Amino acid sequence: MLPLGRRSKSLSEQMANQVELSIQNGVVGPGERLKEETLADRYAVSRTTVREAIGVLERRGLVERVPRFGARVREIDASGIEEIFCIRAQLLGLAARRVAQSRDEATLAQLRRQIERLRQMADKSSTSPAVYARTSIETQQLLINAVGWKQLPAMYEGLGNQVLWKISVRGRSLSFQTPQRRSESAGDWQRLLDAVEAGEPAAAEESAKQLLAASFRAVQERLGDIA
Repeated sequence: MLPLGRRSKSLSEQMANQVELSIQNGVVGPGERLKEETLADRYAVSRTTVREAIGVLERRGLVERVPRFGARVREIDASGIEEIFCIRAQLLGLAARRVAQSRDEATLAQLRRQIERLRQMADKSSTSPAVYARTSIETQQLLINAVGWKQLPAMYEGLGNQVLWKISVRGRSLSFQTPQRRSESAGDWQRLLDAVEAGEPAAAEESAKQLLAASFRAVQERLGDIA
């Protein structure tokens, strides 16, 4: 039976969240068919609720409907992941340029602390990929939020919340699987900080773009393992 959640969420939304968790945990794999009758029995809900939940998952980009087959979990799309990385690189580059132009001391102090954390993590071979990835994402958010624009954080986070990207890239921390890769990333962040502190907007922008480009190359090497 579907556990009761927040009252503000409909039963179909609660079910969609449960199915999404099953996909994230690998219980339901890419390409697997979502049968209405099976899901209705599993979650003790009506088939109408199941159809509504599948619609929610479809709008989230997690599920697709295939003619004469039905609903299924979307396959990992390497080209879609590349697109997200490229767009995020442009937005992060813009943020780095603006921060380098303003050189706000409070922002610089926060950035220094974050990058020192990343460096220390990279120096420890025992650092988990997930912990490093989380800190790197926090540092990206720091840059994005420091610009002070309303739309930029929403756009950046919206891309990061694309379900397939979250599951295949962020959820598995594919960008930072090895100590060498984490060390390279910390070096990329240091170059970005150096450019920002020097008040070099163009160099800061390019450093931010290269930072995410390197992450994508690391992911690209492992995409075969998640397809």
